[in-house]
Amino acid sequence: MSSVSVVPPGAAVEYPEGPRVPEGDLQTRRRMELVSALRDWLAGRPGGESAWVCTDINIYFEEGDPRVVVAPDVAVAFGVDVEAVENRSTYKVWEAGAVPVFALEIASHTTFKRDLRAKPAMFAALGVEEYWRLDPTGGDYFRPPLQGDARRSGRWRSIEVSEEGDGGLRGRSEALGLDLCWQPPKLRLFDVATGRWLRDYDDQNAARVEAEGRALDAEGRALNAEARAEQAESARRALEAELDAMRRLRPQ
Repeated sequence: MSSVSVVPPGAAVEYPEGPRVPEGDLQTRRRMELVSALRDWLAGRPGGESAWVCTDINIYFEEGDPRVVVAPDVAVAFGVDVEAVENRSTYKVWEAGAVPVFALEIASHTTFKRDLRAKPAMFAALGVEEYWRLDPTGGDYFRPPLQGDARRSGRWRSIEVSEEGDGGLRGRSEALGLDLCWQPPKLRLFDVATGRWLRDYDDQNAARVEAEGRALDAEGRALNAEARAEQAESARRALEAELDAMRRLRPQ
């Protein structure tokens, strides 16, 4: 998208945060699950140190014009200058050095019409390669509840989403190399290259609890071994003392 700057040359430009769109617990849970899974996955991948996951912050993509902005629920960019975006309240494309390739919106009562009608053009202007939409209710806002579009020759083309058992849906994100799998109530992510599910917050927390349990077990075994060693040493000293006493009592 090109636009004429509304700010006089040399003047300071403000790129404000927000505004935040109120969302319910259902939308918040799904968003945080996805962000947690993507960040954990990218942290272990080659090049992951220059990848960035945005969540619910303003992305500005026309320097000098703060009106040109979009705030996806989840977005992923590669080849990012992390120092330019880390701990910042906004994402400025000209500073970050990369446009997000993937964007996803999680529908709510107040956003679903905009997700369907206005956001495709906004993400196309931004330069996003794929735009996904999730209806976390399973169909109250749109059907199917998982939809994706990829830009081909300057136009959005629907990404095939196939049905799976128990009301599930699956579609492939070529931009990420992941399958998006609607497994009510969650949207899970599957790594096509490794054949493994990405770990969301619940998975990571369960892994931490399991690791802590193993550490406690190992510590307990070490303490038991130490206690047994101390008992054996005490018994040895007692036996030596008894033998020494017997030697002293033996007639010369």
